[in-house]
Amino acid sequence: MCFILGACNEGKLAPKDAAEQACKCMQLSRDNSAEGVQAFKDCNTETTEMVAEYKTDTIWMNEWRQELMAMLKDCLPQPNVNIAE
Repeated sequence: MCFILGACNEGKLAPKDAAEQACKCMQLSRDNSAEGVQAFKDCNTETTEMVAEYKTDTIWMNEWRQELMAMLKDCLPQPNVNIAE
């Protein structure tokens, strides 16, 4: 029985792992320096390559989107809010 359930997915990218990678890229987008922009581009390219093999797997893509949406607030840059008291 899939050797304690872990072996069934061996070699297959988990949607959660791909979502974490996409989140990492979103966090890199905060840096507007030349190095930061390049780091974001490189990360985005890596993510695109990771996910490419699953583009036709609608179940996997749906799970990836759900995972990404679940962690979205932690990924996006937070606005600086200064409230005068």
